[in-house]
Amino acid sequence: MSQRDNLKRLLAPRHLAFIGGRSMARALKRCAEGGYAGDLWLVNPQHAELEGVSCVASIAELPSGPDAVFIATNKELTVQAVAELAAKGAGGVICYASGFAETGAEGEALQARLLEAAGDMALLGPNCYGLLDYLHGAALWPVAHGGEQVEKGVAVLTQSGNFAYNLSMSDRSLPVAYMASVGNQAQMGVAELMDVLL
Repeated sequence: MSQRDNLKRLLAPRHLAFIGGRSMARALKRCAEGGYAGDLWLVNPQHAELEGVSCVASIAELPSGPDAVFIATNKELTVQAVAELAAKGAGGVICYASGFAETGAEGEALQARLLEAAGDMALLGPNCYGLLDYLHGAALWPVAHGGEQVEKGVAVLTQSGNFAYNLSMSDRSLPVAYMASVGNQAQMGVAELMDVLL
């Protein structure tokens, strides 16, 4: 499957996975409470459950390759998780971790490894805040947000996570269908997102 096809999976996911700790358990619960209708999985090798959410011990043990994944681990574990998700046939990943090309030569080398690990998966980030998908109720986002499901709306694409977060919490009459913080744009950037969203 091409990166473009996998980006379509990321933007209309049938299942979501979150990789990380308690904040990811809370992110998963926000999706369920916000009306997301697909399968939801939390991957954590150290806990059987977090915040009342059952954990899957490893990416390999997921029932299938998730369409969309939020990875909230350190930068080295992020690269490892991306490789494992690509092998599992996941659609797209959001890499929250920083410490990549924005930090200099060492980070650039690590970002190159991240891209290689992703293969044909769609990759947003690294060093990004994530993706709010209010068409499907999929909030691949590390914290609370102020939106709710809509049938149609605009897409807001920004490099800045802080800008996206503040906008997501503002009271507005304009319906927002998607909010994306693209961070380093190592692979998928504003242009690629616009192409598929349009």
